[in-house]
Amino acid sequence: MSNLKGAILATALFAAVVFPFLLMMSIDAFHQHAFLKMTEEVTELVKEEGGVSEHVSKVAERLKKKDLTVTFSKPGLVKFGEDIVIGYEYNYQNVRGKKTLDGQDKIVIMKRSTGKNGGNSNEPNLPTEIAKSYSTKTPESLQPDKEYTFMVPGLKNLLGVSVDMGKVEVVRVEGEKVTVKVSGGKVVKTVQTGGTNTLADEKYVTGEDTAAYNQNGYTGTLERYLYSGKLMPADSKVITTTKTSLFTSVFSGSIDYGSDGYHGTLLKNGDPVKTIFSGEYTPSDTKWIEGATAEDYNKNGYTGKLERYVVSGVYIPDESRYIEGNNSPYYNQDGYTGYLQEYTAKEWYSAECSSHSGFCPQYVYYGSQAIPITHSANNGQYVTYYYGGLIDVIKFKGTVTKPGIDTRVYAYKGTVTKPATDTRIYEYVQDYTGTVTRPEMDTRIYKYRGTVKRPASDSRIYEDYYQYNLNFQYR
Repeated sequence: MSNLKGAILATALFAAVVFPFLLMMSIDAFHQHAFLKMTEEVTELVKEEGGVSEHVSKVAERLKKKDLTVTFSKPGLVKFGEDIVIGYEYNYQNVRGKKTLDGQDKIVIMKRSTGKNGGNSNEPNLPTEIAKSYSTKTPESLQPDKEYTFMVPGLKNLLGVSVDMGKVEVVRVEGEKVTVKVSGGKVVKTVQTGGTNTLADEKYVTGEDTAAYNQNGYTGTLERYLYSGKLMPADSKVITTTKTSLFTSVFSGSIDYGSDGYHGTLLKNGDPVKTIFSGEYTPSDTKWIEGATAEDYNKNGYTGKLERYVVSGVYIPDESRYIEGNNSPYYNQDGYTGYLQEYTAKEWYSAECSSHSGFCPQYVYYGSQAIPITHSANNGQYVTYYYGGLIDVIKFKGTVTKPGIDTRVYAYKGTVTKPATDTRIYEYVQDYTGTVTRPEMDTRIYKYRGTVKRPASDSRIYEDYYQYNLNFQYR
């Protein structure tokens, strides 16, 4: 069991402390290398361009979208031998929140510019001296004097380390790892780790069992009071009580009594009295029913045969009519439907023709049927000819029908009856009477009450945390 608890504790410690720390270190290392790579590329580009050219400015704009802000101390291309200070600020998200890497590179331009920003020269480009800086913080610690090891990206030659408070000294340098010892710093945060601050207080207590009170820091001497009960003198009284049963044979001649301190023997008083124990008698009944949904009625004890009647709706029988002159063989209007027979009918057909030259045909045709001119009209600009005549057309006739409608809704009505029911169960009650006595009784209980006080106390424990801001200068 102890091994299991140890394993659980170790797992919890790893999940709560070790894993977040390793994750934070991994994220920091990744972003530090990315920061170093981007700053080296910008530095080399400025050195090759001979200053802040248009190409350098575009690169700086692209890096800004990757959360790296690049600033230059001088704009444009500069002359041979001038220096430019490049500032970097890189923001990224870590386990504990947003973090910032910043630094500066100071380079001396050893390239002679050509064109409008400088003269032409055949001198070779001299090496560029680059001074870098890297800023970071120590973790919060309870110890003001402590050694820390930091990764300084791109460190080749450590020039110096500065601290915002106290002292810092370099212990050792191993590649990009720098171990420093800080001391003499000031407290940056104070955290209460335990204890409480309790103010003086007093309260009123009651229902205590002793006069001396000492609980939860409160103390005091309490006074006694009557909590419950009373002193009762000896007494006697006549008692009448009853016993009940479903049978009369269970009643004895006497019973023993004992209640509220009284005791004695009670004797049978009279004969048992018959009473209703449960149930009831319901006489037969009849009632009139309307709106039932079935002929046979059986509900709530009532039964009977009912007769049907119409509640609502109408009945309309089928109808038919003769239709002539329909344009289609199938008829469907006003509820009437049916298929009709084809026949030929005569209809008047008219048309007209207008012409500026006065030329229109003597006939117009409807199918193969020629329709002649009936008259014409001249309005001065053109002549209009009007055509007219009887033509043969196909029509349909016959008998159509409309189905009958039956929307009648039926219900049932009539007289139903319910027979009488008797669910009564009887019991018997027997009276017993006698004199009972009670000796003197003392049921008094005493408790204690009063005001108790608690003095003030302060058991708070604090821990002081130290943290240093460091800046590494290197090449």
